[in-house]
Amino acid sequence: MSIATNTYLTMGTVLVDDAMDARILGMWSKREVNEGFYKTGFETILFNRPGSFALETVLSSVMTWDKELLIAGPCATLDLLDKRTAGYGFHVHLCAISHDSWNAIDEMLILNPGITHLLLNISSPSIINSQEISRLLNLIETYRLTLIVNCQSEVDGINDQFLNAIDFMVAEHESDEPGSFVVARRSKLVQTEGNARNFTFDLYTYWQHSLRNRNAIIEPMCG
Repeated sequence: MSIATNTYLTMGTVLVDDAMDARILGMWSKREVNEGFYKTGFETILFNRPGSFALETVLSSVMTWDKELLIAGPCATLDLLDKRTAGYGFHVHLCAISHDSWNAIDEMLILNPGITHLLLNISSPSIINSQEISRLLNLIETYRLTLIVNCQSEVDGINDQFLNAIDFMVAEHESDEPGSFVVARRSKLVQTEGNARNFTFDLYTYWQHSLRNRNAIIEPMCG
């Protein structure tokens, strides 16, 4: 694949302008970034494609054949996500979110020790409250899970709500053209090198290309 001609990646700066920076960073965290976002330990990759493309890129790059994924979210979205992961070569478990579902998720994790990643699908800001987030964070710590959060609606400072536990966040941003972005923990992002099922969904390669140019807020990893 020639990255220079790939139509899926926004060329040039990682984020388009200061207004876009502020909007995306506001969805991620309400804390002021004074010395460069890259110093937080996270990276951003912007796509000129819908959120479904960004999510598939993350799943294709993060999940390897020997790992298992637990997808939690509203019942209406689980079948769609399950179909999207079909053929990737890793096993998928599904669990609908409800106010009494956390014990069921705990039991599922006990019975399936191969689960290494949790994909939480958020269809509305109110789908999970602070008490449920606390339960979720306990499960993540206990079972050492990688947390992927897919936001299908506008969120506000979501990483603050999850106490910096999110490893990969996927969301869409409002613009004239379809657009989405990924915020990824750098230590997890570097581990995706060589994992992608195909060049079209290679998160690591997109990240490396995006490092070429940065604007004032989203700075390069070094230099």
